[in-house]
Amino acid sequence: MKNLVVCRCEEVFLEDISNAVRDGVKTSKEIKLRTRAGMGICQGKTCRPLLDQLLAMYSNQISPSNTSMSHNFPIRPITFDELTKERKPGK
Repeated sequence: MKNLVVCRCEEVFLEDISNAVRDGVKTSKEIKLRTRAGMGICQGKTCRPLLDQLLAMYSNQISPSNTSMSHNFPIRPITFDELTKERKPGK
């Protein structure tokens, strides 16, 4: 089961998660920062429950009902003025 994908967006494998936990990672957020799991286009909506379950399994604790990981939408607000500006090639 070495090649079991945990985070499809960032191609993080079960082995990466277990190595991180073995190296001392203790929270979902630390796993995210160490492996990039949950930082892809879905922002953890797909893999977050699995990450929490794996962390609970490796640490012999109950899976938390809430997590320290947060959703970050892959967008940023822009003004209509920015939309209408002409872009020059190479910028």
